[in-house]
Amino acid sequence: MQLVNPIFDVLIISGLVPIITTLLAFFLKDREKLRYLGFVGFIGYIILIIYILQDFVWTNNFELTLMDIPGSSKLALNDFSKFFILVFSILALPTYLHSINYMEEDRNLSNYYVLVGVMLFGLIGITVADDLFTFFVFWEAMAISSYVLVGFRYHLDEPLEAAVKYIVISGVASLILLYGISFVYGLAGALTIDSILSFLGGVGGQSIYPVLFAASLFMIGFGVKAAYFPLWTWLPDAHPAAPSPISALLSGIVIKAGILGLAKFALPFFLVESRIFYPVFLAITLLTLTVANLMALMQDDIKRLLAYSSIANIGFILIGYTVAVKGYVDIGLASAFAHVFTHALGKGAAFLAVGGILYLIHTRSISKLEGFGKLYPSVAGVLMLALFSLGGLPPLPGFWSKWLLIFSAVEAGELLLAFFGVINSVFAVIYYIWLFQRLFFSEPSEELKKSKPLPPYLGSSLLMIGILLLAFGLYPNLIYEPAYAAASFLESLFQTLF
Repeated sequence: MQLVNPIFDVLIISGLVPIITTLLAFFLKDREKLRYLGFVGFIGYIILIIYILQDFVWTNNFELTLMDIPGSSKLALNDFSKFFILVFSILALPTYLHSINYMEEDRNLSNYYVLVGVMLFGLIGITVADDLFTFFVFWEAMAISSYVLVGFRYHLDEPLEAAVKYIVISGVASLILLYGISFVYGLAGALTIDSILSFLGGVGGQSIYPVLFAASLFMIGFGVKAAYFPLWTWLPDAHPAAPSPISALLSGIVIKAGILGLAKFALPFFLVESRIFYPVFLAITLLTLTVANLMALMQDDIKRLLAYSSIANIGFILIGYTVAVKGYVDIGLASAFAHVFTHALGKGAAFLAVGGILYLIHTRSISKLEGFGKLYPSVAGVLMLALFSLGGLPPLPGFWSKWLLIFSAVEAGELLLAFFGVINSVFAVIYYIWLFQRLFFSEPSEELKKSKPLPPYLGSSLLMIGILLLAFGLYPNLIYEPAYAAASFLESLFQTLF
């Protein structure tokens, strides 16, 4: 089925979610009814997934030029964008369902659901944007709404402080990214990816220095959102302070916006001068992996532990990017994109499970969670399923993506990178098993025994994402095939640079 055009249809379906939410909120004044606004997003993203998976849409690529001028605006729906739309939409489903119960006592519920809809619309928009101007417009829609959602509980000190820190750091990064975009326009005379690649294909001699400068701006601008070393300072505060459904989206897919931008718009610049950027990526990858894992080992706050774990997993994704910058674009990006998918599932599940813990007992302290798994085996079970996937234990999806990343590093001759990947996987498993021991092999306190029952929608969201983790672990080709198609599309796009 096609409404207007596959590209517009994707934006219309995603864009209708916040619009319909706003209209319904105008008529629903009762708090008890407002919480069910989560079903608007849940249904909307089910429709979007079904639409994307239609044979006509899934097997074809589409382009649309909105303004045919030097600063032209262009949209594209291709194997790369469809992969990321699928990742973003899949995680949106349990998050909306989880929010119905988790956010039911919060004020301004209508604003919450509208902001989540706008943030997801911005994420869907950056996937189809085929020029830097349109990309930046959607990027800011995603970024600004995420700032507000981090500080949604602004009457509390922690969310307010975290939101201000996030706004300042990410806002500066957006300005740097905007300057990089304007600089590229001055170099290439246009902002579409085709025009940028055409310009880079003819670069040589002294003109390489402006290219290095533009690439550095992109590395910072996208890097703050992606949260790799040393640009991650906002993330350990923002993730714990945000409501748990927002933590799931921030960690699962919002930081992947930076990864997406790096792959599509920044990677061509890195490939032109790989002899310079390859050692830079190698150093950043090793530091991101190691420092984040060491920081995670020292945390008692379970959400801060998960936040540092997210940074470490960005380090794993950067293994694939380092391999790609070295020249092995297909296997490097394919393994990186596979880990984008598995990390979105795993970390989304982990934060939603922690949301269940906070709903039931209102503490983030790991030392106070002893015996929780004996009282609530379903919640703790989903949490450990997610963490063991992130740790790379078979047959969960994280094992397959990490195996692909290690394999790609070995294939590229990067034995040091492969070694650090294996060692850091072991580090991660150590603190995951430590948490497992606390949850299941300790006796619960009397305070824990007084907690309330798990509500239906929150429980359903955990069941849904737990089933997804198991399904994708048992059938890893469902992840790898679209990831490889996305990587192959970019490799063919960048062919003129080799």
